[in-house]
Amino acid sequence: MTQSSVNVRTDNHTRTIGQIWLVSCLLLVATWFHVENLVTDGRVQEMAGAQRDLSNITRLTQEHTNRTLRSADQVIRFVQSRYLELGDRLNLSELTQKGVIDSEIFNQVGVIDAKGIYILANLPTTGKLDLSDREHFKVHVAADTGELFISKPVLGRASGKWSIQLTRRITRPNGEFAGVVVVSIDPGYFTRFYKELNLGPQGLAALYGLDGIARARKVGDKEEFGTNAANAKLFELMGQGTLAGSYIQRSVVDGIERMYHFRKVPQYQLAVSVGLDMKDLTATQTQAARALRQQGGVVTLLIIALAASLTRHLSQIRRNSRLRQATDLVIQDRTEQLNAILALSPDGFVTFDREHRVKYVSPAFTRMTAMADATLNGLDEQDFCARFSERCNAGSDLLDITDLRTKVAGGKADATQTLDITGDGKRVLKIGLRLSDSGSVAQVLYFRDVTHETEVDNMKSDFLSTAAHELRTPMASIFGFSEVLLHQQVDSDAQREFLGIIFKQSKLMAKILDELLDLARIESRRGKDFRYSQVCLQDLAEDLAHSFIPPEGRSALELVLPQQKVHVLADSGKLRQAVLNVVSNAYKYSPGGGPVVLEVDTSNQADPTHRICIHISDQGIGMTPEQRERVCERFYRADTSGKTSGTGLGMSIVKEIIDLHGGDLSIHSGPGTGTRVSMCLPD
Repeated sequence: MTQSSVNVRTDNHTRTIGQIWLVSCLLLVATWFHVENLVTDGRVQEMAGAQRDLSNITRLTQEHTNRTLRSADQVIRFVQSRYLELGDRLNLSELTQKGVIDSEIFNQVGVIDAKGIYILANLPTTGKLDLSDREHFKVHVAADTGELFISKPVLGRASGKWSIQLTRRITRPNGEFAGVVVVSIDPGYFTRFYKELNLGPQGLAALYGLDGIARARKVGDKEEFGTNAANAKLFELMGQGTLAGSYIQRSVVDGIERMYHFRKVPQYQLAVSVGLDMKDLTATQTQAARALRQQGGVVTLLIIALAASLTRHLSQIRRNSRLRQATDLVIQDRTEQLNAILALSPDGFVTFDREHRVKYVSPAFTRMTAMADATLNGLDEQDFCARFSERCNAGSDLLDITDLRTKVAGGKADATQTLDITGDGKRVLKIGLRLSDSGSVAQVLYFRDVTHETEVDNMKSDFLSTAAHELRTPMASIFGFSEVLLHQQVDSDAQREFLGIIFKQSKLMAKILDELLDLARIESRRGKDFRYSQVCLQDLAEDLAHSFIPPEGRSALELVLPQQKVHVLADSGKLRQAVLNVVSNAYKYSPGGGPVVLEVDTSNQADPTHRICIHISDQGIGMTPEQRERVCERFYRADTSGKTSGTGLGMSIVKEIIDLHGGDLSIHSGPGTGTRVSMCLPD
């Protein structure tokens, strides 16, 4: 063996090793870029999910408060009316026994006369109680405001319990002040409800007056009444006219930083607020981020190990040709490892009363199932299950509330059922059951639409399978021809041919990775990194025509542009990338020649949609209707003969870019008649 041939083989070996480590570095960069994107997206999704959950919980507590107060107000108005009719003969104890007054909610119901003496009560009282100094009495003496007064928590002199006093003035027909009707509500009634929300050890649920004083406040297992939180941000926001919203603040009461959501209670000077401890809220995401980075570290080690193994493997081939068979097995093993690395790479609800009859159907459930609430209210659970099961697809399980209730009663943590239904299109619903100790609601069915997650999982599996296949093909060529160059003595022409193949396949794999990264960035950020500005389409077209080099023997890109400057709001770089991809395809798929024309069309500006179109036409091989339907699928190529190079990702990127610009992509083509691609953007 001559010295020159040894030097050539050494150069080939060094070049091949360099290519391996270059690819490894690119994979490492791509891996960590993807990991950090997932961490960022996870944090954003965690916070958005928490805000959504807090909003739903706050809406629920608002409705609970509103219903409780309306119920109390109804009792007050009834007693007010009966007292004006019967006077001291009104028997409140009898009304309590008949169920007109709910003693489970209201500590006590009574009447205070015009002098402030507690003269009537539904529960026995001792002695003569003078309540003329109480705020809930004095506020009605001066004038009849017509409003329900809701006091701060006080220790009731009649009931001897902490209570919130709800009062209305009694006014005789002649306008004379006759006293006050008072209903006492146990603040614990609200905190017991808040306990069911399961907000964590430092989670908060509270009912505040607009004066900043807590009527009821629950932090973890701790109940508080009368806490002053007037400096909390929610009162500042409500003072600015915001009736519902979210914010993050360190509590003015206990100093714990929480994410809050609040809502004003309609018609009452009250607001409900729910907060989650930021430490608890971010703990899960922090743990997930740590797990993702650990996985990224594992993948990094695998990539480095793979690159080192390949380096050692090629060195062994160079030193000893008798290890060819073992080398082939190692290459196959390494290829499988690479494939493995690439592979790793608002709810509806229905409530039931104590007799297990449908009491309430949420609008979200109606939208999910196209089942009108008017046809469901009052149905018992067997009839409801039968009616819902009519929506289930053939072959799917049927809804069984009894089975879910048995699981819940047995202490099973995940008492859910997943069903396929037909409503507004095909849907997959996850259904769960919660039992209630409430006097009016016995159980709640909740429905979550998991159709999108199911479809995304299926799409992800198909995409990863196709991507792995597309990357394995060029990698096999690189391994194979590298081994031939290192192991066998070949002439210079053959070397050049083999190196050309290796370079071409490496370039193809790099292009696939680049375009996959482009798609990943575009999809994960959904246009958040786009930099929009007024782009002149004539300038963009002329710059592209000047810089684009057509294939040898082909004429330059022809432009058909309006005289008056046309501007669109777009990301100049992304729009140029989309147009360039289409122009490249036009030349690639018109091997027989003919002009490629880029036209800026403003003729449809009179249309209400105000679209400006970029048309790119060629005289090439064209496409069948079936090919047109699939041309924007990832890795799809109309020419399956292999004569036309490409990754099959270019038109996928074009469609993503045009969609994120709020535009439309349309393709007109026929076999042998050429293709016209139209990208229409809002002006």
